[in-house]
Amino acid sequence: MTRLAHARIERAVRAAERGTTGHIVVRIVPEKSLDAFDRARQEFEQAGLHTARARNASMILVAPVARKYAVLGDKALHERVGDAFWKSLVDEMRPYFASDRSVEAIVFAIDRIGTELHRHFPAAT
Repeated sequence: MTRLAHARIERAVRAAERGTTGHIVVRIVPEKSLDAFDRARQEFEQAGLHTARARNASMILVAPVARKYAVLGDKALHERVGDAFWKSLVDEMRPYFASDRSVEAIVFAIDRIGTELHRHFPAAT
């Protein structure tokens, strides 16, 4: 992924997190073969996201070479949005990946998760 793509993703994360207590982490991994969801859970724990007090962090993991991806949220976030949200999000990302637009898929997911974080976990003003 290019430096410009990384910068676009970082801007999207900052914008999505602004005004909420939630966190969004994106991991791009180089593996050619992996179970994306298991790897996302590992990365989630390695990043210490499961220790966040509000339990409202999320992880987007993309393995472009393997053509796999996963999205997950910690306990409190998952309880608020439910399985249907995550399944819908993954389904809505699929066309982006199918047309080799992984950056757009990631930014789309960041925006959707950010909307839910603002709805359920607004920052104190």
